[in-house]
Amino acid sequence: MDHEERPGFLLSRLAYLFRIRITDVLKEAGLDLSVEESSILMVLHEAGEPLRTGDFAKLVMRDITTVTRQVDGLVKKRLVSRERDPNDGRAVLICPTAKGTKQMEKLMPLAEALRQRLKSGISVQQWSTTIRTMQRMQENLIE
Repeated sequence: MDHEERPGFLLSRLAYLFRIRITDVLKEAGLDLSVEESSILMVLHEAGEPLRTGDFAKLVMRDITTVTRQVDGLVKKRLVSRERDPNDGRAVLICPTAKGTKQMEKLMPLAEALRQRLKSGISVQQWSTTIRTMQRMQENLIE
């Protein structure tokens, strides 16, 4: 099997190239964010509500220590805040601040343009199949 036919090789290269393009988008937007920080803001933005730190860590498949460290950086930049969960005083919610929301509004059109670039030359059916296939591959590795 040619190395370019190996899923691990292709996924690794795709992730690397996508990360480079996200870095370019962040620079273009004039945002002082790492790829990881922008990912946290993007997930919060798309969730449409504050998320518990533990739930967020599970969602992005990162250990809670890493997520906590990344959130610490965003708190220092005043892009997110931590608030006690009103339903469980032991739990902490990650909440975007007004400044964080404003940065997301600046970033979202550029992120969407990058998504469209990623889809370029791929039919709707091919894209749908690709997404379903990647989701199934993920499930296979989790099981």
